[in-house]
Amino acid sequence: MSDTPIINRNKEMRRKGNSSRRSSLGSRGRRASSLIESGQTATPHREVDAAEFYKHIEAEGLPEPRRMKQLLMWCGERALAAKPPHGTPNSNAILGARAIQDQLLQDFASRSEFSNWFSRDDAVPEPRTVVRKPNPRNVELDEKMASLEGKIKRLQEDKKAWLAMRKPPPEQPPLFSPNETDTITLPDFDLLDPEEGKIRGYLADERNSFATVRSETEGRLRKIQASLEFEVDQLADNVHKLEQRVLVAGKEADRLLKASAVRLREREQRERTSAGTRDMPIMEVLRSLSSILPEGSGGEGMAASDSRASKPIQPA
Repeated sequence: MSDTPIINRNKEMRRKGNSSRRSSLGSRGRRASSLIESGQTATPHREVDAAEFYKHIEAEGLPEPRRMKQLLMWCGERALAAKPPHGTPNSNAILGARAIQDQLLQDFASRSEFSNWFSRDDAVPEPRTVVRKPNPRNVELDEKMASLEGKIKRLQEDKKAWLAMRKPPPEQPPLFSPNETDTITLPDFDLLDPEEGKIRGYLADERNSFATVRSETEGRLRKIQASLEFEVDQLADNVHKLEQRVLVAGKEADRLLKASAVRLREREQRERTSAGTRDMPIMEVLRSLSSILPEGSGGEGMAASDSRASKPIQPA
């Protein structure tokens, strides 16, 4: 039994293996609206994980740069923040940042050189030395901060010094304990040489015992120690008063000298005004005085010299 003509035609078509037959593999996971030749594929649903975006990109007919651009576009749209609701604080800043991100996505979609790594430059660019100049405002603020830090440190040291002066001075131990009753054993003066005996007699009176001399010395030292602090404070007060008097005397002397200079200048102006030589130069005054001097006193010579100096030179 032979096959029917339709069966034979189907066998012939299978034997030729026509490759133009459509396959549903390339359309897996794509929307019907995405099949329109619009240049871009629709974004997958929100429930689709970003790690599975590659499964929804057409595997046939798209070059690798187009697939990379599509993946970047989807990831960028997924990472794009939602518009803030009305009344959100800083909503203008959020909307401005979102507009910049949206513009970057549009640049990725319209300009293929952003995602096409085949068109990159294979030559390694030479590293350039970038000279960064400091901001003048920052330099000015750093100088001010350094000066203020030094001023603060100086003020802190002054504060510590003032606080240290407020504290009472530490108690000084007495030179000699009042309850001290140590017995002092003196050497035998008979064993001294004649010269040493003379020195001993010069330094100590043989009629007074050593204990008496020691007690008198201790009493004098205690008396001096008791009045020493007051005398030192009185000396410092006198020195301070002397410095203040010198300062006041210097200011008063400057004031008197200034007033004297003003009075002298006013008197000179009055005298020149009364003589009629207020606005006349000094040389003119001297010439006038030389012209009224009597004969034989050098007035004629000065007048002649003045006339020669004032006479113009005639050209030859």
